[in-house]
Amino acid sequence: MLQASRPVPTASGRCRHSANRLGPLSRGAAFVPHNVPIKLREGVKLTSAAVEVATGARDAGPTPGTAAANAAPAPATDSGPYQWHSQWYPVGTVEDLDPRRPHATHLLGIPLALWKDAQGQWRAVEDRCPHRLAPLSEGRVEKDGTLQCAYHGWQFDGRGACTHIPQLRNDEKAQATACASRRSCVRAYPTQVAHGLLWVLPDSSAAGWEKAAVPPSTAQLLGSVNDDGADPDVGWYVRDMPLRFDTLVENIADPSHVPFAHHGVQGRRSQEKGTKLTLQELGPGGFKTPFNMTGADTAVSFTAPSIVRYQPASSKTPFLILLAVPTRPGWSRLYHGLLNSGRKPTSFFFKILSAIRKIKWADHAFLRHPILDGDTYMLHVQERLLLEKDNDWKGSYYMPAPADGSVVATRRWFEEHGGAVPTCEPGTPMPPQLSKRDAIERYHQHTKHCKVCSQALRNVEAATWLAAVGGMLAALVLVARAVAGLPLLAPQSGTAALAGAVCAGLVALLRGLREQFIFVDYVHQDKN
Repeated sequence: MLQASRPVPTASGRCRHSANRLGPLSRGAAFVPHNVPIKLREGVKLTSAAVEVATGARDAGPTPGTAAANAAPAPATDSGPYQWHSQWYPVGTVEDLDPRRPHATHLLGIPLALWKDAQGQWRAVEDRCPHRLAPLSEGRVEKDGTLQCAYHGWQFDGRGACTHIPQLRNDEKAQATACASRRSCVRAYPTQVAHGLLWVLPDSSAAGWEKAAVPPSTAQLLGSVNDDGADPDVGWYVRDMPLRFDTLVENIADPSHVPFAHHGVQGRRSQEKGTKLTLQELGPGGFKTPFNMTGADTAVSFTAPSIVRYQPASSKTPFLILLAVPTRPGWSRLYHGLLNSGRKPTSFFFKILSAIRKIKWADHAFLRHPILDGDTYMLHVQERLLLEKDNDWKGSYYMPAPADGSVVATRRWFEEHGGAVPTCEPGTPMPPQLSKRDAIERYHQHTKHCKVCSQALRNVEAATWLAAVGGMLAALVLVARAVAGLPLLAPQSGTAALAGAVCAGLVALLRGLREQFIFVDYVHQDKN
């Protein structure tokens, strides 16, 4: 069922929203400063030579002063710059959002406060109180469904209108005047719920709310080519990634790294026997690149602004869907799920996999976390090295194999159609480079925001405490028997000793399990 936010009257009926300051950006400089437009015919296979031509990467590479290095940026497409602020993006899973309290998040560099109003509708406003710029996400949801700022108690409805200022409680005229002022409003964004996700349209203008009045279908939100029966089979796994949006898309749309970066977790090194990849489509809406790595025909596609899909040729096989969302400079959020297009899995393998993944905390800890742990730190370092070279991927990457065709397609799409992505604009300050531990730590990137994993962590910690207490009691029994001069080889002493050993083993086991929710190092050398 699709729910869409509808405009609701403000308390005074006179509060007007100014034009969206963070609205669609004009097309800025391309990601690569020296952009040489490359046109490939539809269906042309990316051979080794073609990849070299498309990237501008020969053995020596371009040097300053060459024609390639001094070429003018590619002209804007006929359709104009991509409207990043006119698209719907997921900002969280409804299952993980507590309706009793506000939540903080980011989208396209915009800080957002999310909450559920008295009518059961999720709302999204800019996370800055217009009074003194305090974060509204630190506030509380009142009984009438308004969001109250915790700093001075100002209250706001779902359209961002200020409904109450406690400091003017005894002056109705001043209260009405202040609440009707444009300056007392907070920027509000349309929302809708679909596929278990809360979606936000980051356009607070009147045109944005008018567009939201006729929301896209659930199938359109996930780029489905079938009908609204497309259904996430195993639920969503969500993780914040210390990566720029363009880096994340480039990586998840690249099938050739999987057997190596994720060896033993998702694929094996021996599977790579020369991936054949063909660029079929590249246009304003994204691209599609069929490939064959393990003997099964598959296609990886990118549908702007967020969707990467791995779809086998067989319609009966569930396919992988990944949603990449730019949140703030240097960070993105990844949503991972499986879609069946309305069909239930038929193979025994997928039935077993679906059964295992129903234990969600175990699925996240032992199946999905290790996948991202395998390459996140490498990407975190890689993108900073690329930025040191002005993001010049053509001069920095050497990609002689056809398997790199999807990387070429990704970078070409950003240059020719995507333009300046919010959070990735040239010159945007990047946060400091993280250590490996911080780059792949699990608590702040996932556990803290995941309902099932945070509860599992609490359960593990409680069980650890109980096991430790049990071990202490067993030790006290042994000490008491020794002090009393009772034989330590008696059955009662043996029982206490066994109980103590079991408790000690449980503590060690539970401590190891606790780390699965906090941090687990990933060492490729150890993956045999």
